Amino acid sequence: MKKITLKVLEEDIYYEKLDNGLEVYLYSKDNVKNNYATFTTRYGSVYKEFVPINSDKMLSVPNGIAHFLEHKVFVQKEDPQTMDFYAQNGAMCNAFTTFKNTTYLFSGPNKLKENLNFLLDYVQDLYLTKDNVESEKGIITQEIKMCDDRPIDKLYEAVRSTCFINNSFKESIIGTEKEVNSITKELLETCYNTFYHPSNMFLIVTGNFDVSEILNLIKENQAKKKFIDFKKIKVNTKNEPDKVALDKKIIKIDTNISKLSYNIKIPIKDFDISKRKINLYLYIIFSYLFDETSSFDEKLKNDKIISNSLYINILNADSHIIVSLINETDNIDELIKEIDKRLKEINIDDEYLKRKKKVLKSNEIFSFEDIENVNDMILDSVLNENKLEDNIIGIIDSLSIQELNDFIKKLNLKNKTTVILEKSKEH
Repeated sequence: MKKITLKVLEEDIYYEKLDNGLEVYLYSKDNVKNNYATFTTRYGSVYKEFVPINSDKMLSVPNGIAHFLEHKVFVQKEDPQTMDFYAQNGAMCNAFTTFKNTTYLFSGPNKLKENLNFLLDYVQDLYLTKDNVESEKGIITQEIKMCDDRPIDKLYEAVRSTCFINNSFKESIIGTEKEVNSITKELLETCYNTFYHPSNMFLIVTGNFDVSEILNLIKENQAKKKFIDFKKIKVNTKNEPDKVALDKKIIKIDTNISKLSYNIKIPIKDFDISKRKINLYLYIIFSYLFDETSSFDEKLKNDKIISNSLYINILNADSHIIVSLINETDNIDELIKEIDKRLKEINIDDEYLKRKKKVLKSNEIFSFEDIENVNDMILDSVLNENKLEDNIIGIIDSLSIQELNDFIKKLNLKNKTTVILEKSKEH
């Protein structure tokens, strides 16, 4: 077991890679009263074309299959079912599928050992029948319809489809009704056997526990199971051009007020710094330009163009980053003109950078007051960097005005698209 001490923060996270390839991260703190565990496979919606285990041919699968598989992993051949087990143990359980991963989790103050064993067991034992696959299709179809009724979901779907041409991020995580209905038991088993191998997964436990005791429990659990030899998964990736797929998209919707998403597609290849630094600089730049403390925000509120501050969303999509500026307003054209104008006024001084660095460092320090935040931090780092970053404060400290200005010079803001959820006439 390796102890990773986070520099400056002086927090210890323990790491071990088991014989079967499973990576384990453990963080324990004496003064907390809860435990939180996440079990993650590096398998999400974008992995649509891959070479299955024990095969040499590329396979293309329907959109939504990773999410469908998440649903079926919860199902147990024998009772208690997953939800029932955790409820009986005074714990909460859940799961979620993103573009790059599927994560299973539980949270609860007691019975950590029992809960952790059950997490490992149910995720690593898929129970599928043709009947339970078919019955799930109706459940997921209802979920799709619910998403279609949510304006914000429609907005984000449209943002990705207008920005991307080839990148699988343009597709829905949950899929369409037609795609879901095309999923078979055999396809689900193929995806599970390929991506749910311990070598493609990692476990994070944060809370109040004896680290050695919990690591031994995990080792004993895994030693009882047999897994085939793992080979690196071959995934087909397509080149994504810098241009956007569509300049503008308007969607008529039943709403009281229209919603705008102004989106900028930024190629990562333009920069020779780490992805983490790219994200930090983008956060600083767009906060300066548009957040609730900006002169932009004050002016547009005074002019009654907006009533609420813009929401800034940053989506990392491998080769590109999408920055979205989102706001509810009936003054769509005026807002677009003001954003266009503001993007030409990036002039950040050293004092502002120093203030933002203090905020970023404070956020990192205070995140360790909540074990769920710590778990999320580890998960994000492992997914995006394939390791636990041990010097986040050092990276923040290394941000400089000279490097920021160089970054701004290279920042290509030309590839943009607007998505408008326009209120129907009856409103």
